[in-house]
Amino acid sequence: MTSRVAVQLEPEWLEGVRIVDVHFDGRRVWSVASEAIPAGRLSWPAALKPYLDGRTTMTLHDAATGTVIGTEELRFGRSQDRIALRDAAGRPLAMNKWNRLGPVFDGGNVELRSRLLENAQRIVEVLEAEAFAVYIVGGSLLGYMRTGGLMAHDDDIDLAFLSEHSDPSDIGLDSFRMQRALEAAGYTVVRHSLAHLEVDFFDAQGHVEHYVDIFTGYFRDGLYCQPFALRGPEVVREDLVPVRRVEVDGVELPAPARPEAWLEYAYGPSWLVPDPSFVFETSRWTRRRFENSFGVFNRARVYWEKHFLSLGGAAEPDHDDRDAVLRWAAALPTGARVLDVGCGTGAATNLIASSGHEVLGIDFSHEALSIAVERAVPGARFAYVNVNDRRDLLALGARMLATGDVWYVRIADVLHGLTMANRHTLFRLLELVLRGGGVATGTVPTTLPSGYRRGDPTSWHYPEEWFQNELSNHRLQVEFMETSRRHTAHGTRDEVAFVIRPINAHQSAQPMREDDSA
Repeated sequence: MTSRVAVQLEPEWLEGVRIVDVHFDGRRVWSVASEAIPAGRLSWPAALKPYLDGRTTMTLHDAATGTVIGTEELRFGRSQDRIALRDAAGRPLAMNKWNRLGPVFDGGNVELRSRLLENAQRIVEVLEAEAFAVYIVGGSLLGYMRTGGLMAHDDDIDLAFLSEHSDPSDIGLDSFRMQRALEAAGYTVVRHSLAHLEVDFFDAQGHVEHYVDIFTGYFRDGLYCQPFALRGPEVVREDLVPVRRVEVDGVELPAPARPEAWLEYAYGPSWLVPDPSFVFETSRWTRRRFENSFGVFNRARVYWEKHFLSLGGAAEPDHDDRDAVLRWAAALPTGARVLDVGCGTGAATNLIASSGHEVLGIDFSHEALSIAVERAVPGARFAYVNVNDRRDLLALGARMLATGDVWYVRIADVLHGLTMANRHTLFRLLELVLRGGGVATGTVPTTLPSGYRRGDPTSWHYPEEWFQNELSNHRLQVEFMETSRRHTAHGTRDEVAFVIRPINAHQSAQPMREDDSA
């Protein structure tokens, strides 16, 4: 039986080979530099390990020539089935340039590539009509320059546009203008930052089938910048515009004036030599500069999209106490309107609506909302709103105020999964909408589990002291109610219930009483 940690290869297989492509049952799933295989010991990447249960024929290829250098039959765990590296939607998965497991073209729906290219072409037409200088970049440009088409191990199309501005505020305004143009044309736009948009396309079941990334390029202090990963002097304006027309797998798209210059800037001087093991490495200072200038609105979104996709269209198991939700709904004033923040697949939203209230459930996962909308009961509505995006959230607040109604806000099991900056954004929404007696209620785990992982927001925590300190920056006050023990995927954890109320002009925040946290 093969170890899920590593497999021992014949050292002579690697002689003279720089990059190794690892195939399972004839499909590439990973590429690794031979220097990262000490003494022939091939260690499995962490993202791959959960799928290592069953049998597969592993073939190793020289990535430069495609030559098979070794073959071995592997068996992991007790399963007799062939290992199927596919997501819940059936899409083939492979390790990508961000060292993550993601969908790829290779081994998937052959029509997907055509749909993606055609949709990218239509997006370009919309943006060029608005005078945006758009060009393909990243793996899309690399694939064109190597083969004339998209690379088999890629998963999207990358576009960028050149902004004429250098100040982050002006660049953000460019991006918002682009977003308005795309949404007016009927596209679904997900904002990653003030300098990065994603345009999503859905299949018949409501899953995200494919997407197009649109990055922002600009010059500042003699450097070409393309958040979120690239900043350097290697590219000048004449390398980018005016754009040239190229055919990618037969579909015409715009490319930089000198594609070679952009590719060397991003991938180094050996960009023409295939290296599927390439991983982007962005310096801490560059990443911090971009995040401080343009924000990050995508925190944990990919985690939740994968989580809800794994449910296969089924409603998420109800972790809420059904009776507690119904009691809470019954205590609301007759006809009260409710905002359910982080509604997921809508189980609690539907319970509250079934009690006779109008409820708006919001989430930033399209996969969750596709399930929620399908199962919505009368009185329940669902909408995509990104809690990480201040503009998106405060626009929702303005619409809520415009109704003239009193709103009650439910924030169950949400706050600990946000960063501090994004909690402050949510608190600003509460300052705006909690009027006329409305309050916000919810629960939050206060203890860090032994299985904490930085990439898993369900393992994060939010102690009461942090809660109070952060809320002191807003005209809000929190009252802690009962503390309970809850069984979770990370073990038994302490969870506290809370009520957030606005502080009126004649009131100051009161310190928490000792018995409030009991």
